[in-house]
Amino acid sequence: MPVFNRYELTQRTILALRKTSQEIPFCITVVDNGSETALQKKLIAFTEDGIIDNLFILPRNMGVACAANVGWQMVDAPIYMKLDNDTRITEPHWLKKLLALWRHGQPISTLGGAYDKTMLLQHPGSLSTPDGILGICKTNLPGQAILIPQEVAVLLGRWNEDYGLYGAEDGDYGARMEAAGLPQYYYHGPDFFEDLGKNDYQETYVKFHVDKSKETREARVSSKGRLGLFVTNATLYSDCIRNLNVMPRYEIKDISKKYYISIVEREEYKDFRYLLESISVSLTKLVAEKKEISRFEPEFAQNLKRKLAQFGQSIDDMPSNINPSRI
Repeated sequence: MPVFNRYELTQRTILALRKTSQEIPFCITVVDNGSETALQKKLIAFTEDGIIDNLFILPRNMGVACAANVGWQMVDAPIYMKLDNDTRITEPHWLKKLLALWRHGQPISTLGGAYDKTMLLQHPGSLSTPDGILGICKTNLPGQAILIPQEVAVLLGRWNEDYGLYGAEDGDYGARMEAAGLPQYYYHGPDFFEDLGKNDYQETYVKFHVDKSKETREARVSSKGRLGLFVTNATLYSDCIRNLNVMPRYEIKDISKKYYISIVEREEYKDFRYLLESISVSLTKLVAEKKEISRFEPEFAQNLKRKLAQFGQSIDDMPSNINPSRI
């Protein structure tokens, strides 16, 4: 659970989760993204009381992807779940029921909550099972309460940290799943959880000078007038150019005082980021010339692959037994 402020909602979310059934064991890992001191003290108290299993505190807001990845890599588990800190679990046997539903689909897949029932049936292939409807997602699952098995993480890695604090990490994972040909399944979210944070935008984000809408726009169309990094990456994935297991931007340097994490940007990533920005410029020029991005000319695609291969980020750097779009 990545956390940034929301003092009351965070506590309600954690306590509701802790009270649910442990018939299938799970642990609660919280990564605080530089919240105010009062919430950090409460999280430490929750940890010392055994309500939270693992707590990591970042020095400042490093973004959802970074915080979520810290928890993902620090605690080994067969299934990873990202749960927003304003999402209160209402079904006591949520994990048992979700796993029972998920078993009707393919094992190497992801599972996320649909906001309404129409989303469950909008694409062919949705399954009506004794355990509910298992819907098909063709874009990306919301990251609000998503489950990702270790088998998928081995193939695709963790959340992409190329974006801002609240950029497009959910959309990026979905784009990689689609490019890999892996199914993304919906469950009906309201049967399992309640969204508590619909009306706290001003208090949670504006108060702390965080413009989520701007960051989302920037990931799609850069303020510099070129394609945003999400559009750039999604294009590289779908055209089988960029490695679907993305390079991490940050690395953990130290853990001090039991809970506090020191994070730095990896030196290799800085050079890679420069290349990614230059590719964005090149794709923007193609759009201007051709009005749309279609399949690239072989020579152009190979040139991009050669550049990305310097950082292990060419599609050819994926294991030879993995065939994107047809895994």
